[in-house]
Amino acid sequence: MAVVSTGVGYTVVHTARRHRQGLRLRESGAETTGTCTSLSWDQDYVSVHFSYRLPDGTEHEAESFPMGHTTVVPGADVTVVYDPAVPTTAELRECLEPALRVRRRQLVGVTPVALFLAVLDVWIVLGLLGL
Repeated sequence: MAVVSTGVGYTVVHTARRHRQGLRLRESGAETTGTCTSLSWDQDYVSVHFSYRLPDGTEHEAESFPMGHTTVVPGADVTVVYDPAVPTTAELRECLEPALRVRRRQLVGVTPVALFLAVLDVWIVLGLLGL
């Protein structure tokens, strides 16, 4: 049971971090033009791999949130939003809001399960200890 709780807890923490990163990008992100370097598919979803250059000339690479479709092709210019405080955190402008919506729904769905499993773990441990 503890393994399941740990896995669900990890999912909640990871999703919450990614959601906070997205909120920071939306609130204080800086825009730049990047280039699509490649596309990758996972079942029915496509992610855009892109590179972007900061004003100081530093170049970074990132991968977009998976989306149902895109008109972007390798070599095309893309609008990138990056976090000036953590420039390795970036997202395509077109994926930012959909990513926030999906992660918010995931948190609403998974957090109650994680809390239930944590309480159940404590209850089982206390029962085993005879408390």
